[in-house]
Amino acid sequence: MVIVLVILAFASGAQQENRHIRKGNRNYQDGDYKKAEIDYIKSIEASRSNPKGVFNLGNALYQQQNYMQATAMYDTLRTYRMDDDLRSGSYYNLGNSMLKLALDSAHLAPQILPSTIESYKQSLRLNPDDMDAKYNLAYAQKLLERSQQQQDQQQEQQQEQQQEQQQNDGQEQQEQQEEQDQEQDEQQAQQQQQQQQEDMQQISKEDAERILEALKNNEKQTLEKLKQEQIRQMRVVRSEKDW
Repeated sequence: MVIVLVILAFASGAQQENRHIRKGNRNYQDGDYKKAEIDYIKSIEASRSNPKGVFNLGNALYQQQNYMQATAMYDTLRTYRMDDDLRSGSYYNLGNSMLKLALDSAHLAPQILPSTIESYKQSLRLNPDDMDAKYNLAYAQKLLERSQQQQDQQQEQQQEQQQEQQQNDGQEQQEQQEEQDQEQDEQQAQQQQQQQQEDMQQISKEDAERILEALKNNEKQTLEKLKQEQIRQMRVVRSEKDW
């Protein structure tokens, strides 16, 4: 009895799931992807074992340009049991959603594109004749190559800018050092000039004292000469009187 009830419940859930999927497909074909998203979510809630609801939900999210959540839905399908055609389609759609993310974000493209390429390869392993997957694989590989080249160029430019900045910093430091050296030289020159002036003043003072001393000595000598001359004259006069 219990087993029968479980089977009946499962059958009822499968019918309800398929009903939501069919309704979601109609809304999807009409372009009402938001309503289709709601229907697919209801189908998943009715039965979480059927990958079709998850697959179609990823498609509805993709059409609304919600590539991040679409990627998450397609990636979830890795854990589901399904036939090769559906699995190949899930890998193909996973590659498409990641490719959109890479195109929308040039900064993240080098990190996203390798996984994108691998998804297309997985799809082609299951369906080697899928021309769309082959084309998108080649396109993603070309984008990755171009993205890596741009990244290399940016790194080179950054390195050149860093080197230029270092050179400018070094030149600026050198100029600052030269200015400091020049200021020190000027200060030393001023100090030397000031010392020379002080020395000259000191020398001039000493010279003046020597000159005064010399004048005093000359004056003494002059006075002594005058005295001697007077003495001589006195002697001459005396001798004339005696004579």
